[in-house]
Amino acid sequence: MAESRLQRWARKKAEAAKRPEPSPPPVIEAEPAPEEQELAINEALPEHELLEKYGLPDPENIELGTDITGFMRKEIPEFLRRKALRGLWKSNPVLAVLDGLNDYDEDYTLASTAGQTVKTLYKVGEGLVDKARKAADVVEDQSIEQVRLSTDESDSTITQEPEPDDTLEPEDMATPTEPPEQQLAQQETSQPEEQPEPRFRPRMRFDY
Repeated sequence: MAESRLQRWARKKAEAAKRPEPSPPPVIEAEPAPEEQELAINEALPEHELLEKYGLPDPENIELGTDITGFMRKEIPEFLRRKALRGLWKSNPVLAVLDGLNDYDEDYTLASTAGQTVKTLYKVGEGLVDKARKAADVVEDQSIEQVRLSTDESDSTITQEPEPDDTLEPEDMATPTEPPEQQLAQQETSQPEEQPEPRFRPRMRFDY
């Protein structure tokens, strides 16, 4: 009888459950660095022995110009390094004064001390907007508009009709020399004859 799909799945599941779990890989502990081993030894030594061992100056008597690079070595304990730095700050008060330019001293993760929102030229859908380019475009548009208006004004002055001349022509100047009787005859012939108005016969109206 052939094995069904469900029987085969059950058999595979049972075989997987019987398999032993693989053992975890062995943990290999890293060997500490020589500086770390030396640091562990130095932390158990007193201060004067450490100063003699590495030839370091007394942290209490550090003056301006004293070389303290030996205290920055990895095998020197932290307490002795801090003591040397404190003596250096005492030797020169300027080193202990904050000048306000240490940006890394501020905590920018706090919203209350982060300051106001920084405004940029970036706009959604437009990217970085160049204000200078926009101003240049505006000036160019204004100059084009002025040129167009000036050309329109010049065209209007050219197409304007000339004003009539009131000066008398020679023919007009000769008319006053004619006799008055001739002028009257000309005016009468030039004026049309007036037609007599028709007369309407009034109608009688009787009120009863």
